[in-house]
Amino acid sequence: MVVNLRNNSLALLPIFAALLLEASIRFVSYQQPQAGVYLAIHAQLLLEMLPFFVGHYLAWKLTGKQALLVWTAGFIGYPLLSNILAHTNSAYGQWQLLEIQGVLLGIGASVLWFIHHFYGRVKQGPRRWLSHLLSLDTMVALCLFIWSFTMAGVFLYTKDPMVNQPLQMIIDLGQVASELPLFMHYFWQFSLMALVLFGVYGFNRYVLIRHLLAVHGLLPFLAGGLVFILLFSAPVSALLLLMPLNNIVEFTLIASENHNPFDPFNYQFTFWLLVFSTPIILAFERKSQDARLADIARRQTRTELQLLQQQVNPHFLFNTLNNLYALCLERSPQAPDMVEKLAGLLRYTVYQGQKEQVSLADDIHYLQDYLALQSLRFTGDCQFHCAWPEHPERWQLPPLLLIILLENAFKHGIEKAAKPCELKLTLTLNNNLLIFECENPVVQDEHSQPDKGNSGLGLENLQRRLSLQFANRHELISEQRGATWYTRLQMELAPC
Repeated sequence: MVVNLRNNSLALLPIFAALLLEASIRFVSYQQPQAGVYLAIHAQLLLEMLPFFVGHYLAWKLTGKQALLVWTAGFIGYPLLSNILAHTNSAYGQWQLLEIQGVLLGIGASVLWFIHHFYGRVKQGPRRWLSHLLSLDTMVALCLFIWSFTMAGVFLYTKDPMVNQPLQMIIDLGQVASELPLFMHYFWQFSLMALVLFGVYGFNRYVLIRHLLAVHGLLPFLAGGLVFILLFSAPVSALLLLMPLNNIVEFTLIASENHNPFDPFNYQFTFWLLVFSTPIILAFERKSQDARLADIARRQTRTELQLLQQQVNPHFLFNTLNNLYALCLERSPQAPDMVEKLAGLLRYTVYQGQKEQVSLADDIHYLQDYLALQSLRFTGDCQFHCAWPEHPERWQLPPLLLIILLENAFKHGIEKAAKPCELKLTLTLNNNLLIFECENPVVQDEHSQPDKGNSGLGLENLQRRLSLQFANRHELISEQRGATWYTRLQMELAPC
């Protein structure tokens, strides 16, 4: 219950952030710093943006066309209906606070959340560019770009903005389109300031933290930060003072708000930038390092699984070739049929056996071919009693797992047991739970134990693969029960 509540809160967090940002912009633009106005704006916008919360949450819970339909209704249909109502009902139009800016903030927050939720952790493959899109560098650059655009729009809305302070936090997109040259005049200057801020962030992350702190320790990091503050602050402040917006006496856009690049406030501003950006960078560096270690562990596991899977093929091949060799020595007419069956089995191990997952139906067909191959050897000497599950095509599993148990039943049981004998094999499905049960005769003169020296390659291989691919989602039992050896494998399958 606690986990679900936490996940739901995280899913709604971006929409809540968009709500607070829109409410804060509205509150500042009204220039009425009363608590009642503050609460009223937030409460009204919460009411008006409630369909955003509902649409985003339901789209997160649903899948496919249903999710897209609900999201479209919440973020596109509702604003259109609200806009129509505002133009047809004057009372609603005067009361309404949610406009195009708030709608765009809500849509942007929701889209970014879904991009992060579905692709944010992708590190390899064709969608690797999405991980770069959601990297810390990109997010910082995007925030600075939005800040530059916003401040340019705010400056455009006010005539002589450097003189008429404080500014109204209002952006008129129509005015931006009609007065684009003046907007760009403001935009490039704020972009230059954003570039300076990004430079401080980049130097802190890639020089101070990655090279000094990570490699040489705390003292070189502190010393390097101090050198950067002392050498960087004044020259950059002097550069920013050359911007046209700073060509007035009363006020400037640098930290000291005057024309003195050596003012202590400029140094303090650089210091605080480093102080506030360092823990954020360290947190993301730690997360990136954990992701890299997890990726290395996954690669190692996959490599080990491939090696284990490759061991199965020669193991099975040697056993079957020995059987075929025995039939050829006997000049048995069954030899051609056995060669055909062997070719089909080898085709499966070469092509399907290299995949990570195969259909349970394909793996069962492989077992059936194997049993058909063995029935050519033990005609009349051994009876096979098999039961197969219904609808195995709905589930998938790693290839060449079940064959190991079946091979051991023949190699360490039927081949050495007195004839005639029986093999009982049952596969059942209980939802996604597969239960494999096999009973084969035990060779009594070997103290009722399989030949472990020869079976190690098979069973140890199987146990290792199960531990890597199923972890706590499987159970393997292999024990003697009277005159038979009983094997039971239970594991949870994934749907196709």
